[in-house]
Amino acid sequence: MDVLRVYFAEEKKKIAGMDVRAKAEYIWEYYKLWIIGITCALAAVIGFTVHFLVTPRENWFYAVFANTYAQAGEHSQFWDGFVEYAGLDVKEKNVVFNSTCYFDPESSGYNQYYNAFVAYVDSGTMDIVTMETEDLKALGKKGRLMDLSNKEIAGTLAEKYKDRLVYAVPNDTEYSTDPVPVGIDLSDTCLVTEYHLYEDSCALGLSALAPHVGQAEVFLEYVLSREE
Repeated sequence: MDVLRVYFAEEKKKIAGMDVRAKAEYIWEYYKLWIIGITCALAAVIGFTVHFLVTPRENWFYAVFANTYAQAGEHSQFWDGFVEYAGLDVKEKNVVFNSTCYFDPESSGYNQYYNAFVAYVDSGTMDIVTMETEDLKALGKKGRLMDLSNKEIAGTLAEKYKDRLVYAVPNDTEYSTDPVPVGIDLSDTCLVTEYHLYEDSCALGLSALAPHVGQAEVFLEYVLSREE
């Protein structure tokens, strides 16, 4: 501490006779690295604090729109419409529309997007996924999608949308050797006709561990209401 006190006392003497501009130039010349470092550190602390205190950390709803290049992400027209329809306060919790996930569900090779998708499912983060219908069937075989006939989890979805159900035979024969409902066909909805997420077909599946099945139902109501 004594060394620093002597050092700063000498520096103070050096600039004592300088005018304001000369002092500023001297300080910048000899202390700019310290100034930049301290400024960056303060900015990082402030940014972290704001993120921690202000940014919502939980989700109202998490949707993955796989294999599309359409504008369907957060703050898109599609996202805005759903948030308004559902009456969700995005300052309280997040509504996530992830449209940057691309993978072939038939492939068994490495794909960073598929690994991320599996993480969304296994962590109980994701609620729904949409894909072209045949791709969703292929995904449903792998057990990552909810069996909509399970009333304890899926409620009345299978009954409510019985004319739209998409089926797949699970790879896990111990679970079933018969087709089970893994998705809901939305090929005639705004996902294809208005927002053009997919060209010809589209189906929605619920994550096997979807945490917000109720919001998934609201999303389905919203999508189908656009056709009225």
